[in-house]
Order: sequence, then C-alpha cells, then structure tokens
Amino acid sequence: MSVFRYDRRLGEGLRSAADGVRGGRPLARLIARAMSPVFQLAVGAAIADRGTRGTGIRMLIAGAGAATAARVLRDGIGRQRPGERANGGFPSRHAAAAGAISIAAGTRRPLLGLGLGAAALVGSLGRIASAEHEPADIVAGMALGALVGCLVAAPLVPARFALRGARIP
Repeated sequence: MSVFRYDRRLGEGLRSAADGVRGGRPLARLIARAMSPVFQLAVGAAIADRGTRGTGIRMLIAGAGAATAARVLRDGIGRQRPGERANGGFPSRHAAAAGAISIAAGTRRPLLGLGLGAAALVGSLGRIASAEHEPADIVAGMALGALVGCLVAAPLVPARFALRGARIP
C-alpha cells in the first residue's frame, strides 16, 4: 500500500470517527474554521502588548512566511483534498502558519508557545475530520511551519557575540 493511500485511509478513519459522535462533523468544521481567527487574535494581542511586541512581530513574520511558502508548494504540487474544495491541500497552509506561530512564540514565551501548539493540534485535527485535509497535509504543513518558525525566531546575531556573554534581545 502506498503512503498516500494509507494517508487517505487514516483520514477517512478520523472522519468516520467524527461521524460516529453526535454532532462530531459540525463540531470539527467549527474547530477548523476557528483555527485562523484564534491565531490571528493571538498574534494581534502579542503585538498590542508592549511587553510581547517583539515576540508578536516574530509570530507575524513566521506565520505569514510559512503560509506563503505552503501556498506556493501547495499550488505547485496540486494534491487533491478529500472534501469538495478544488485547490490543492498539500501542505496545509493553516497548519504551516499555526506551527510557525507556535514555534516563534515558544522561543520567547514557552507557555504561550505550548498553548498555541495545543491549539494548532486541535485545529489541525478539526481540519482532517471536516475533510479539509488528509493527515499528511497537516504533518507536512506543521513541519514546514516549524522550520520557518525556527528560522524567524533564531537570533540574527553572530555566534561570537553570544559566546562573549552579550545579551541577545
């Protein structure tokens, strides 16, 4: 069995499990649709607060960068989604942005990053259960987001300054 066939079966299994719970599929759709606004609100709140503004700006850059990279890849690959949407789904743009934002937040504010990571996981499961994506779309998006988040969060200061004990903002 090919990896993508196994991936489709795994996604179908999750959707069947959601259908087996009263109100499962509508709840999954609600969670999937809430994912983007929740992360936009988190980024906006971090930027608005003077104490977390730098972290918020890193979150914004990471999320926008990851979403853009995922869109370019998704449009080039063109893997069909499980649901009715015609555009490609691999990698997931929402998962990429959420992963990047979580990583960028977590490097400066670990509890915020952990909370956003949990929200990314729940939202991503909702996107699978609501037939927006297959599991591999989510995993690829999260991996891309983690990479972009790490790149954005990494201090752009030469290592020799850090080794001398200089404070990195």
